[in-house]
Amino acid sequence: MMRLVLVSSRSFGSAVSIGEEILRREGFTIRRVKPEKRPLDAFKMQSIVSSEKPDVIVCGAEPINEAVLKASQKLRLVMKHGVGIDNIDLESAASLKIPVAIAPGTNTEAVADFTVAVMLVLLRSICQASNSTKRGEWKRYIGNELGKLTVGIVGTGRIGISVMERLHGFRTRILAYDIFHNEELESKYNLKYVDLDELLKRSDIVTLHVPLTDGTSRMIGHKQLEIMKKGAYLINLARGGLIDEKALYEHLKSKRIAGAAIDVFSTEPPQKSPLLKLDNVLATPHLAAYTYEAMERMDRLCGEIIVNFFKGYKAKVSPYMV
Repeated sequence: MMRLVLVSSRSFGSAVSIGEEILRREGFTIRRVKPEKRPLDAFKMQSIVSSEKPDVIVCGAEPINEAVLKASQKLRLVMKHGVGIDNIDLESAASLKIPVAIAPGTNTEAVADFTVAVMLVLLRSICQASNSTKRGEWKRYIGNELGKLTVGIVGTGRIGISVMERLHGFRTRILAYDIFHNEELESKYNLKYVDLDELLKRSDIVTLHVPLTDGTSRMIGHKQLEIMKKGAYLINLARGGLIDEKALYEHLKSKRIAGAAIDVFSTEPPQKSPLLKLDNVLATPHLAAYTYEAMERMDRLCGEIIVNFFKGYKAKVSPYMV
């Protein structure tokens, strides 16, 4: 039986073709959402799914709500091209008996690399120095060494751990906050678990690596930003909803927070975000995971999960089911 895979994700198949090759080799038909249909809101997704009637949706950040899930009676699987599931109505999926799968671990190294990279860019004012030099100026910005600072890591899952591994090479002092304490990490990286307020008070750089849930939504607001060290830096490569962006703007504009690296926004693309007007904000378009290596791992795993799911290989797909 010919099965249809609807690809609404921008990234699946955009950099490498391995995922599509795996699916086509097994007889799947692939149909991508046309560029003119974007940006995709829930209504557009519902309309497209209703028209295409796919067996599988490979989604990115576009909303997958109850109406979208019900729009195709053939729908058997939602495959997230990534790991964040805050855009998927899991309760409705469960009630409709439509499994949801993710691709964990595939972007870990890429995001960890990017995290340390933006730390160095912020600390040494690299973007400002480059722009200044291109304007014909010769302004030598002075910064700080990463190894002499304290970094607070919020979330010690796969990405948080990989960030630790890299910071360990800089001999950076590390504080961590997570609802689960990993004693092995404490001894291996000489880090200390503290509560969130203490981490914010003591850290020169705070980097967020947690999923967006009801419990983490706007976990960094006015109160938390006031607690942070004067002159500290904030990094968010996880989800835009973790931060109260209006509060962050005010603290960055006053320079109480020295700078921020923001790869994710509450609305994407963030066309009207005032954060984009600040020269102490390093803004990027949700690309921390975008390396050829990460995309190959992610595409390959998504393709394999879909194939194994329809072959009935439950043991092979169960680790990836939400």
